[in-house]
Amino acid sequence: MSSANPSSKAQKDRLVELEEHMLYLVEVSDSIRYLESRLDEIFKKTNTIDAVAGHVEGLPIQDSLGFVAHMEGRVNELDSSQKTLLEMINGMSEDFRATLDVVRNEIADMNTRLSLTMRVMANQVSIGGAVPITKVKVPEPKPFCGVRDAKALENFIFDLD
Repeated sequence: MSSANPSSKAQKDRLVELEEHMLYLVEVSDSIRYLESRLDEIFKKTNTIDAVAGHVEGLPIQDSLGFVAHMEGRVNELDSSQKTLLEMINGMSEDFRATLDVVRNEIADMNTRLSLTMRVMANQVSIGGAVPITKVKVPEPKPFCGVRDAKALENFIFDLD
């Protein structure tokens, strides 16, 4: 009966670990959604830049050149930001997949252990009809009758072991 407690504790600890992994996966998913929304904003800003660039054609050449240089700088910044975001998303996606694989393997391991435990319990029940419960008989010392004897006490303790 005492051997079930460490196993139960280990299972509880394992479930806590799995729960922490699942919470981490939720955070990763939220981060991906945030990065996707930022990417949408970048696309909208790029469209705005394209629209503004269309209006530039009517301006004088000198003003247009300064504006074009400014716009090229902004486009380069946007491209750089977009590349950085895509790299971050890809990295997070790889981490998410790796974590998901670990969780899947742990769940498969837990299912295997559960299956084995169920088989063992089924085998025990089918052999005896019920799981046997054993009672341990603890010897009682002989009543004290006068002089204390260290040897008798030592023998009693030895018999307990």
